[in-house]
Amino acid sequence: MKVRPYPVFVSLTCALLILLCGLADSHAQTEYPGVRTIMIDPGHGGRDPGTVYGNYREKDIVLSVALKLGALIERNLPDVQVLYTRKTDEFIELVRRGEMANQAGADLFVSIHVNAVDPGRRAPSGALTLVMGQGHEDRNLDVAMRENDVIIFEDDYSTKYEGYTPGSAESFIIFSLMQYVHLEQSMMLASLMQEHYKKSSPMPDLGARQQKLLVLWKTAMPSVLTELGFLPNDADRAVLTSDAGQDKLAASLFNAVSEYKSRVENKSVAVSVDAAGARGNTALAAPQVSGGDVVYMVQVCSSSQRLGRNGNLLRPHKDRGVTERIIDGLYKYYVGSCGTYAEALELQREVRSSTPDAFMVAFRDGVQIPVSDARNITGR
Repeated sequence: MKVRPYPVFVSLTCALLILLCGLADSHAQTEYPGVRTIMIDPGHGGRDPGTVYGNYREKDIVLSVALKLGALIERNLPDVQVLYTRKTDEFIELVRRGEMANQAGADLFVSIHVNAVDPGRRAPSGALTLVMGQGHEDRNLDVAMRENDVIIFEDDYSTKYEGYTPGSAESFIIFSLMQYVHLEQSMMLASLMQEHYKKSSPMPDLGARQQKLLVLWKTAMPSVLTELGFLPNDADRAVLTSDAGQDKLAASLFNAVSEYKSRVENKSVAVSVDAAGARGNTALAAPQVSGGDVVYMVQVCSSSQRLGRNGNLLRPHKDRGVTERIIDGLYKYYVGSCGTYAEALELQREVRSSTPDAFMVAFRDGVQIPVSDARNITGR
């Protein structure tokens, strides 16, 4: 489905772009602290049942999995505080869910859902994880619209969501220029979730994708929305509605969160659990990148899919030379190869003239390290 840009949204989208570029600029200068607080968001609740199939309701399934996930984190990652948007069958507005995470200073936001299909369509099978991003295709538009359209249960939603109209593809234009500040970390977590689903579940892997989701719209930390499976699908439903199946799903989510935490905190081992909750440790492989001395580069974008060098995102930088690297399942694109921080700072200024949310990164022996560490090593 193609979306036409209507003039009524132009000023809004421009304002959003300016706001988010400013956020990205400040984020680029701040080292990511690790994971100390996680907000778990069981989707729907109260008067909003979510997907319903027979006697099964999405709101009940996701709450059960969320509580199991929280218990695993509290038991095995004692340095992490676990918070919930809801722990009972209550209705929480979408905008409020993100606000709760922001107010708590959460380091991660994980929204848990169950997928559905339109009436009359055959139900596919598989788990899918989405992050807030531009999205270059419409394959998940129906999923995003279905999750967004639960705002009909809220009072005065047109004001709170700045004109978003449920059921209207045209309303997606309000997101069309957004560059989500925490896209890189969010995609890392989403990819890890899909990886761990594959290890423990027979359901197909539907991938980690970018999409425009209201529940993730204003979260100020890496955030994902994961669809555990399709409730109308017989095989998926057997997993989603059984206690053993929910244990497997919760363990998969825990292992993804634990591995993500270890990676962003530069640890070589992550705590892991099996479906029965038995604890173990998993050694983490180093990112597969090329070797070399300490160098500074400017990252212009990252994507779950390979981008063409002449695409809209990379075309402005082709004269500088674009480097592509695959790190933690993401395609990352950089320009420059500077030996000093001052040179990289000047390059970052130039790159931001066409890509405002570009930011500086540093590598040592081919492995990305904090810019502050690189400056200490090089002394410049």
